[in-house]
Amino acid sequence: MSQDTMDLLKVLAATLIVFAASTLVMLYTIYLFAQYGANLPMVGALPLTAPPELVPLLTESRVFSTLPAVHVTATGLALLVASTTIDMALLITAKAMTVIITSLIGFAGGHMIYLQINENTPLSATAIAPAVIALAGYFLLATVFSVPGLRRLGNLRFVVGLALVVLGPLLLVWL
Repeated sequence: MSQDTMDLLKVLAATLIVFAASTLVMLYTIYLFAQYGANLPMVGALPLTAPPELVPLLTESRVFSTLPAVHVTATGLALLVASTTIDMALLITAKAMTVIITSLIGFAGGHMIYLQINENTPLSATAIAPAVIALAGYFLLATVFSVPGLRRLGNLRFVVGLALVVLGPLLLVWL
């Protein structure tokens, strides 16, 4: 593995842990305020309820199938033209999306742990499966299938570019 990939994995692990722990702290703070701070003047005036069940709404959104499909198509188009600016923009976007999706998975994990501890809700990864699939796709686009990496194929990059342009809409249909 390259050093860039190792650094990305470290960032993803740290993001996952930080967001899961932060979610637990936030939810328990809300819980403690609701239990013990309701008669305080400032806290009692706030409507302190549990956060809405946003995990399925966020993770099962069609955004996670649309954005990778568009990114695959953009990668194919970028391979057909010669622009280091576009190459770096797509690489940065892919790395940023891996971190964003990892933070969403960390939030969902922290929320599921909170529900398991307080409400004995069974842990289930089905709600975050689309986000995990999108994370895997963006991780591949940020490492193995990055535009700078695919440019090393020489003239074969044009064939790969055309294939990716066709694969993008197909991913939208399949996912």
